[in-house]
Amino acid sequence: MFEFLLNAFPVFCALASFWSNTERKLLVLNLALCLAVASLLMFEQAWGGAIVVTVAGLSTSYRLITQKLLSRVATYVTLILMMCLVLTVNHFTGKTSLLETMPAFTFMAYRFGELHCKEAGLRVCMIVGSFNFTVYGLITQTWGLAITEALFAVSNLWYYVKLRRAMQVSHV
Repeated sequence: MFEFLLNAFPVFCALASFWSNTERKLLVLNLALCLAVASLLMFEQAWGGAIVVTVAGLSTSYRLITQKLLSRVATYVTLILMMCLVLTVNHFTGKTSLLETMPAFTFMAYRFGELHCKEAGLRVCMIVGSFNFTVYGLITQTWGLAITEALFAVSNLWYYVKLRRAMQVSHV
């Protein structure tokens, strides 16, 4: 039962993303998703993934707490340092194929959006990252992940379209 709950909570977060109509709600939801996935990975003793998702949660926490965006240079330096950590974990766990590095691309898209973009850009980064992770979930037959990320991509696309429409109406 506990394992079922650990697998169901990320899907619940993805469903809740359809009500994340503000940047702050989106970031809070992403933090909850990081906690859920990190807990699941720790339960499954997938330590490399747990470390990566924990770092992701720290990045999200930084943005929530400070309410500030990083400069372009600071964003790139932070991303490079985080990617070095991700790739080091992948190297030590022997997970270095293209398929096994796909989550790193998702990680970079999400972190770039969190650290450097306002809401519209953040949502675009999350759409790209979620689409990539959905493909990864389908390839690896991790259906819970695929469903979670597909729902997250659709909800972010929905709110991105609403943002674009509101921006077009305000310019007229």
